[in-house]
Amino acid sequence: MADLPPPETLAAEFDCLMARAGIRVPGTRRAAALASYADLRGQLAMLHCRYSAANEPSNVFRLSPMEAK
Repeated sequence: MADLPPPETLAAEFDCLMARAGIRVPGTRRAAALASYADLRGQLAMLHCRYSAANEPSNVFRLSPMEAK
């Protein structure tokens, strides 16, 4: 997993983002939400380092099978 900041820094970042979004996380759920945030942040860092923007598809297509007549 990608390097994460120290736990205190990560908690402060989480609190700042929640405050900016106007989300109040109850104290009983803060530890679980913070753990989820740390995991998501690590996963996003791995995804962004994997490919350059040139490798991203410009369009996404969904092809549905044709119904039989």
